[in-house]
Amino acid sequence: MDMATDTAVPAVTAADQLLAEGTNLLEAAGVQTPRLDAEVLLAAACAIDRSALYARGRELVTLQRRDAFRSLLARRIAREPLQYIVGRQEFWSLDFLVTRDVLIPRPETELLVELAIEVLYGSPRSSEKGQREGRRYAPQPLTICDLGTGSGCIAVALACELSGAEIWALDSSRPALAVAMTNARRHLVADRIRFVESDLFAAVDGRCFDAIIANPPYVSSLELERLQPELAWEPRHALDGGPAGLDVIRRLVSAAPEFLVDGGWLIMEIGANQPETVRALAESAQFSEVSIRADYAGLPRVLLARR
Repeated sequence: MDMATDTAVPAVTAADQLLAEGTNLLEAAGVQTPRLDAEVLLAAACAIDRSALYARGRELVTLQRRDAFRSLLARRIAREPLQYIVGRQEFWSLDFLVTRDVLIPRPETELLVELAIEVLYGSPRSSEKGQREGRRYAPQPLTICDLGTGSGCIAVALACELSGAEIWALDSSRPALAVAMTNARRHLVADRIRFVESDLFAAVDGRCFDAIIANPPYVSSLELERLQPELAWEPRHALDGGPAGLDVIRRLVSAAPEFLVDGGWLIMEIGANQPETVRALAESAQFSEVSIRADYAGLPRVLLARR
């Protein structure tokens, strides 16, 4: 709907004026990207693409849409994450529904998808989003477990890339699985993902996978209290790893070999302060190859362990 021709109520405020107002309020509230967030919220309130705001900054916004913008703005000022307010987040160049039942997908978690493709197919794929074409790899009868699937971003991204893979998406949260299933349907891969309510591997006894991909809770309870207030809106069980951030990691690494084929891989995101501890855990679990991969910022963020 055109924001200049909605005649249900009179147009009263220019878009650029509202953006300036929102940017100032968000900056005062301590939001790190106030201008960007104001643009996203105004675009959402006006039901247009954010890029259109630049061309139409002096056009008038109706009272109804101005009030909608200010309502969204109030939520962001309260430090509710932008992704929950607009209900979406991009991951692997795909658009994902997100609700407060799931962790917000982070760009650094895309490294898990890249490494899974690298170890399973022997070559890394392009990291340039413009080059991502999807399903470019020859079909192979692989079985992959996305442990703690949340929004389903990892499972769906892998399903879009790997047309021959059977993917199991496990999560202990039924509401999270509902979000993941919705995202799988949106991207037309629901027929190749099996969604299972499970505490770690409890519901897949006897099944072995070619790879287990996991982004477990790895933030320490104390550290979590000190981080940005936006994290308080996300599901705590998906973030809080206990006193040292290792409670779930210890269980996962210990149990994983039983659920991997010979030569299968555990690919797990970790905290940047945990590499040596996690390496030792994997070595104690009798993995034959153990390494830590750095993210694009050079931080040690992923465990690669081969059974």
